[in-house]
Amino acid sequence: MVSCSEEKKNLVERLGIQFERELNITPLAARILALLILTPSEGLTFDEITQITGASKSSISTNVNLLLQLKTIDYFTKPGDRKRYFKVTSNYLEINLNENLLKVNRELEIIDSIDQFNRKYEDNQSEKRKIRQLYQEYLRSQQENLKETIKKISKI
Repeated sequence: MVSCSEEKKNLVERLGIQFERELNITPLAARILALLILTPSEGLTFDEITQITGASKSSISTNVNLLLQLKTIDYFTKPGDRKRYFKVTSNYLEINLNENLLKVNRELEIIDSIDQFNRKYEDNQSEKRKIRQLYQEYLRSQQENLKETIKKISKI
């Protein structure tokens, strides 16, 4: 029988709320992901996830399948054991950082396009232009930071 401390339950809830917002997934999927992040590398079985969350088997199944499709979790089996063990994908953080980099790149492209267009109609010293330039600088530094972090993670 798997137990979960109050401290872990509270952290699962906090992380779950964050993942629900950030990843735009169901509350149960978010909590399953949080639970697996806080679980050692040996993973959890379907029954253990059901027991800890207190959700129905069909709800767990639906949300585990969602997380598998999103490639945020994986499963593995152990020799002589027919159960599937679920865990967070080993490159979850790298995938997440790459998605953030794509968002930053798209935002930078949009801001650059706006800047090019408005150069025809704005004074170089306008307040809007200065703010836009600051935002471009911010995005470029975020872009470089993400690239460097992804590079470091991929070496590990």
